[in-house]
Amino acid sequence: MNPVPLLGAAFAASIAVGSLATAHRLRPAVDPGEEAPAPHAALSTIGAGLLSGFVLLTGFLVATGWAAHTTRVVPPTGLYAADAAAGCAVLLYPALAGLPFNARHATAVAFFGCLIGYTMSMAVQLRP
Repeated sequence: MNPVPLLGAAFAASIAVGSLATAHRLRPAVDPGEEAPAPHAALSTIGAGLLSGFVLLTGFLVATGWAAHTTRVVPPTGLYAADAAAGCAVLLYPALAGLPFNARHATAVAFFGCLIGYTMSMAVQLRP
């Protein structure tokens, strides 16, 4: 069994949950009588755009990396760097958008981070 994708998943999940916890710690405290401010509605479209860009880029790298074993045409290294940057942006987005740090959100962000890290490390490993 190949442990690299599992390590990538654990690393990405720790980035996502760690950034969520750090953002929660750095946010100013809310007075007891007030509600916590809700994220702006435009932030949901930014997250969807980041995620779709990451999915398209990673899907391209997986397909071309797999095909490169027979065609010997390898995707440029810059695309892998762009995929890593897009993956980091997707992992940091929940913390920057103001998602609260509680057990439910931390679990969801951790599972999402596992998916991102596993997919990204598999895309890199398919490169010949």
